[in-house]
Amino acid sequence: MGEESRKEQAEERKKARAPRDPERRKRQIAEAAAELISQEGTRHLTHRRVAEHAGVPLGSTTQYFKSIDDLRHAGLALLAEQIALRNQEMLAQVGSRKMGVEMLCDFVVAYLADERQVSTDAMFYAAAVSDPEVGGLWKRALVENAQDYAPLIGLERLQILSTFLTGLIIDTAIYGASYDSDTIRAAIVALVGEDE
Repeated sequence: MGEESRKEQAEERKKARAPRDPERRKRQIAEAAAELISQEGTRHLTHRRVAEHAGVPLGSTTQYFKSIDDLRHAGLALLAEQIALRNQEMLAQVGSRKMGVEMLCDFVVAYLADERQVSTDAMFYAAAVSDPEVGGLWKRALVENAQDYAPLIGLERLQILSTFLTGLIIDTAIYGASYDSDTIRAAIVALVGEDE
């Protein structure tokens, strides 16, 4: 995305914001931080860059997020929310154990084709490795997912499947690897069993 396009987006955000809505402003700033993290990781995140991306004055970012760590955690927490929402969508699609493998396979193939989403999740994993607080967010998300999915495929198979999917995400993010639906389906069937 070019500099001119970023400025246009920032101007549009400025016009769209409601006056004097502190919670909305705080969320807007956190969303901008999440977007930057998903594009570039956490290393280059600054209050100034987030303010520009959100289309808000620099003072707004420091008013709501005193330190860059606070701002980074807010952005990562939003990314964790997005991952949890995606998992809920997948669970809703799966619906029953009988439909599980085919629908799960379709969901994984579609997910891996979304380069931005894969990159975002890989950035989140990288942050979780180096930051205990982010790691805690991820562990909580996994526990919630286990409660939702375990009745469909069993806890042990779910843990194995989760490890496989994490590997796919990292492999795709680093190497740009692509997997066809037959390969993914064969792997999922091997891990969770054939549809009955």
